[in-house]
Amino acid sequence: MLMDAALLDNLVVFFALVFYSFLFIVYILRARELSRLEWKLRIAFSVQLIPFASLWVSNLFIGNGSGRLLAGLPIIIYLAYDLWYRLLTKKKPYHHPERWPPSLVVYLTLLFIGSIGLNWYGYLISKLYGFMLVIAFFIMMSSYGYYQYMYNKSARAKQKD
Repeated sequence: MLMDAALLDNLVVFFALVFYSFLFIVYILRARELSRLEWKLRIAFSVQLIPFASLWVSNLFIGNGSGRLLAGLPIIIYLAYDLWYRLLTKKKPYHHPERWPPSLVVYLTLLFIGSIGLNWYGYLISKLYGFMLVIAFFIMMSSYGYYQYMYNKSARAKQKD
């Protein structure tokens, strides 16, 4: 039984790193204005719901602690919302609207709550995994910062023209 719990925990950490890697790639693609490629990755991004939901259900069945269940739930909610937001509505999101629609605010809020849950899950397992996931989160956020920098740079160049 303990081996099963350890395997589940390691898989959650692995898929959390995959999740952060996907977001890192998405923000780099946006920064390089490769939104067509980003658009093609949306299905692969949404497929992440399957392992996270499966691992959450597995944790539930083996009784792997309520903390792990609470920490894992936000990422599932975020990925389900992402599935609806990007795939099911078939709308390409506008990344810098003048006025943010409520759906985008909810999307970003769930992203941060899901990330906090993943980091919390890592700390429930060990300090090493917790630190590793926090570092992965900040690496992902640095790619977001790069994306914002490139967007602002191109917006300033367009204003000068």
